Amino acid sequence: MPNSSPDPRMSSLGHSNPGSGFGGPRYPGTFLLALREALAKLNWQAIAWQGTQVECVDRQGQSQQVGLENMYRRLRREPRARWPDLLADLLGSVPPEAGNPPDALDEVADRLLVRLGPPVSRQDADTDVWSLPLVEKHLAACLVIDYPSSMSYVTEEMIASSDQGGAYWYERALANLHGKSEAGCVKQVHEESGLLQVHVGDAYDSSRALLLDHILPGHEENGFFVIVPGRDQLLLLAVTANTLTLAPWLRAIAAKTYREMPYPISPELFWVRSGVWHLFAIESDGEDLLVKPPPAFAEVMARVRPVDAEQAEDEPSKGNGDALSF
Repeated sequence: MPNSSPDPRMSSLGHSNPGSGFGGPRYPGTFLLALREALAKLNWQAIAWQGTQVECVDRQGQSQQVGLENMYRRLRREPRARWPDLLADLLGSVPPEAGNPPDALDEVADRLLVRLGPPVSRQDADTDVWSLPLVEKHLAACLVIDYPSSMSYVTEEMIASSDQGGAYWYERALANLHGKSEAGCVKQVHEESGLLQVHVGDAYDSSRALLLDHILPGHEENGFFVIVPGRDQLLLLAVTANTLTLAPWLRAIAAKTYREMPYPISPELFWVRSGVWHLFAIESDGEDLLVKPPPAFAEVMARVRPVDAEQAEDEPSKGNGDALSF
């Protein structure tokens, strides 16, 4: 099993995580001071500090919710002396139109795209965001309106005000994303394993996991192992007899990258076949790793790793919720 990182960006960044505790993640005082300085540069006023968010009023008197976690993850790779200026650039880069929803989705149909992320919580402030669950409690797809330097989410209200349902706009957004996804966007990044990475660098790389049968046709029967640890990370392997044992390694990459990168999505491993997503659960049991494939994976296992008759008598059937030891 390969033991090297498939991409230099997956290696440790050399900075500690701010950690977590009561009241949410703790950030270095230098980061919070830099943020206050950046707000002052922009003539923004902080109204309320709420754990991982700060509620602000910008110079036009508009309310702005500033998320701290993604900004901190982006900045911690930079020299701390630059943090105030970089934060001011980030906060000031949101175009005015991003805060003003269009009168109709038809007006921005050519700018609709799909973004993967954790499921939208109905207890969050943005309860009106339209989303499509992919894996319960783990992954969902949202519609966004793409701008040159930002994006805004499509809401349930926007869908309801249009002449079409959410499924129509979702397919339209996928078609737009397909148009931005050339065949050459998939690169092999680890020769020994054959690990593939989709990397366009436009903030929609993880979303291209929704287009695998278009980008990499010919794997509809067995599907792919997929990890989407962050917004800009999509790593995958076609499911074959040779890649079955690499599932724990992929899960380890996902968990490590999820902790380190900005805009995290999921530390889990997924199996994707014909556009249908499944959690491919892997748990630690002492020195062993227990792999718990979804029930539908049983027929794939039988096809790519057939068991001879004598061995079948000695081993119970696997794949219907039973754990496999690796």
